[in-house]
Amino acid sequence: MKALALLLLLIAAPALAQTGTQPSPTPPSGPTPPPGLDVMYACPGGPDFSAHFTSDGDLATLRMPGQPDIELPRQNTNTGFLYTDGYYELRGRAREATLTAAGRSMRCHAAGRPGEPPRTFTGPNSTLTLFPDGTFRLREKRDGAAEPVLDLGQWAQEVDGGVRLVIRGSDTSRRAFREVGVGKLIDDKGAELTLATTPDLIDGKFRLSGLYRDAQDGGLFSECFTGRTYGVAPGGAEPDLERAWMQATPSREASLYVEVIGKFIDRNGVEIEEFVSLKPNGACPPLPTRGAALRDTEWRLVEIDGEKVTFDDWRRRPTLRLDDEGKFSSSTGCNSLGGTYELTANGLRFVAGPMTLMACPPPVQTMERRFIDALDAVRSAQIASTVLDLNDDTGKRRLRFEARSR
Repeated sequence: MKALALLLLLIAAPALAQTGTQPSPTPPSGPTPPPGLDVMYACPGGPDFSAHFTSDGDLATLRMPGQPDIELPRQNTNTGFLYTDGYYELRGRAREATLTAAGRSMRCHAAGRPGEPPRTFTGPNSTLTLFPDGTFRLREKRDGAAEPVLDLGQWAQEVDGGVRLVIRGSDTSRRAFREVGVGKLIDDKGAELTLATTPDLIDGKFRLSGLYRDAQDGGLFSECFTGRTYGVAPGGAEPDLERAWMQATPSREASLYVEVIGKFIDRNGVEIEEFVSLKPNGACPPLPTRGAALRDTEWRLVEIDGEKVTFDDWRRRPTLRLDDEGKFSSSTGCNSLGGTYELTANGLRFVAGPMTLMACPPPVQTMERRFIDALDAVRSAQIASTVLDLNDDTGKRRLRFEARSR
C-alpha cells in the first residue's frame, strides 16, 4: 500500500514525472551530504515532502501528508547523495533532489534554508509573511472592506539591476516590492513595509480552492495558488467534504476541484471550517511560470562578451553558483574559484577569493582569463526566466548563463 500510495502521488504530477531519465550529469566532485538534518522539499506541480536525515547520514526518513513514513538507507555514490531501498530513490546534490518510485521521477528542491523561519513585513495597511517554501500569506485592509482581506500564493525574487520581491496571489495579479537592505520593502506606490521582530503566521480563515482526494491516512488538499499539498485534519467540516467527494468521485484515486473555508494548523496541515462547493469538472488555473532564482541555482555559461561559447568537453563549461550567505563558487573551465558577492539596490559586485592552480591547455586558459576578467567587471544582473545576464557599469552584457535543468 505504501508503494502504491507514493506512486499515485507521482502520477498525479504528470508535468514533472518522467520515466527512466535522470538529471543532467555533473562533474564528479565526491559525495556530499544533504542540505540539513530536517529538510522540506518543494516539488512544483506535485506533493511536497519532508526528509529527516540521521546525524551520521546513514538513513533518510521521508514524510508526505497522509502517507506512512518511508525509510531509505544511504548508498555509495560518486557525487551528491543517494538513498534508496531498491523501489524508492532520493538522489540529489546541494538543494536539488529527484524522488523516484517505480521508474517515475519528480524534481524537487529544498525550500529555503533548512530551519529558516518565516519572515513578516508590516506596514500601515498590510502584513505580509514569506515562508521559506516560496509561499506567502497576506492580511490587508482594502477600500470598501469591513474586515481585512486574506490572500495567499507564491513569492519570488527577481533581479533587474536591483532586487525585487514579487508576489502572485489568488486574484492572479502580480505585485512587486523593491527590497531595501534586509529589512524593508517598498511597493510601487511608495508604501513601506518593515521587517517584524517575530513572524506572524496570519492564522485566519482563508477561502481556499484546490484539488481534494481521500487518502490512506486522511484527505489530501492541493491548494491552487500556492501549489502546495496539505493534509486535511479530522473534524470541522471535513466529513462534509469527504462525503461530497465520495458521491462524485469516479475512482478512489481521483482528485476533484473543491472550494472551502479553512485555516492552516501547521506547515503541512489545513483544517476545513466550511465546505462550500465541489465541481467535478473544475480545475485550478495554471500557476505562473517562475524563473530560476539567482541564488542556489547552478548557472552554466553560454556567452561571453557577445560570443557564444562551445566546448568539446562539457566539463570545461564555466559555471557559477551564489549562496544566500554572500558567497559564490565557480568553475572557470580549468580551475575552481570562490569568493564573495554583494547584491544591493545599487548593483552586484563579485570579489574573487582563492583559486586552484591547475595547468590547462592554452585555449582553456584563455577562456578562464576572459571569464575572470568579465566577472570582475560585473555591476548589475538581470534574470529572464532561466537566463541570467551579468552586465558591467556601462550596461554592456559581459556574461550570459542558463540555469541547469532540474
